[in-house]
Amino acid sequence: MPNSIRARIIIDSRQGRRSDLHSVHGLSLFIEAYDRYILFDLGPADKYLIENSERLGIPLDLLDTAVISHSHSSHAGALGGLGWVSPYLDTYIPYDTMQHLGIVAKKNGLRPIEVLDWKELWPYIYVTPPIYGPPWEHFLIIRTNKGLLVFSGCTHPGIDKVVSVLKEKFTEQTKLYGWIGGFHLSNAPRSVVAETVDKLEALGLELVVPLHCSGRVMSELLSSTSIRVVEAGVGDTIDIPI
Repeated sequence: MPNSIRARIIIDSRQGRRSDLHSVHGLSLFIEAYDRYILFDLGPADKYLIENSERLGIPLDLLDTAVISHSHSSHAGALGGLGWVSPYLDTYIPYDTMQHLGIVAKKNGLRPIEVLDWKELWPYIYVTPPIYGPPWEHFLIIRTNKGLLVFSGCTHPGIDKVVSVLKEKFTEQTKLYGWIGGFHLSNAPRSVVAETVDKLEALGLELVVPLHCSGRVMSELLSSTSIRVVEAGVGDTIDIPI
């Protein structure tokens, strides 16, 4: 196994260190893991995905696959731009979206694959089955020496449902190492955010990178736990030792 996994933030609502990048409501991550390039979510529009990736020097034309976590436009809006820079790319779309996102993907030269069950993309890299929130959402999972690394779009189904699905699959390795992405808590009451943070700490997570819809309160409460919290925004790079 390699020594680290790298996630570069192409799109996020938080501004990072680069003032020349678009900071918009949405999420897109360029993930380098086990010699594969994975695009996780696309952000809300072609302009932001293409211009930010070009300014960051991210080679979308070399992608091995793309994974769209759920159907909301802030995560799936740049199908046209993706098809332009990386035609014929296998693109995993949410359950029950083949007649919507699937058609758009095909029209733009992509190969949509609807997520119906567990998908092992390559050794150590998986997509979960659809989990109902609403909407249906699936998660990118990467196995590491330290445990499971979860990438989430918004975690609409909630942490409990996601962890239950992971435990059914990885019976021999249920330890969660890290969680990167959205938690859908930016407008939640402080008590709800605190409950989520308590659950994450109880799971023994070592790393959390709250992005997109997670909210400032979550970051504040996480800072008082034993979890290593990485504050990041658009343009930032996260190197995850594994």
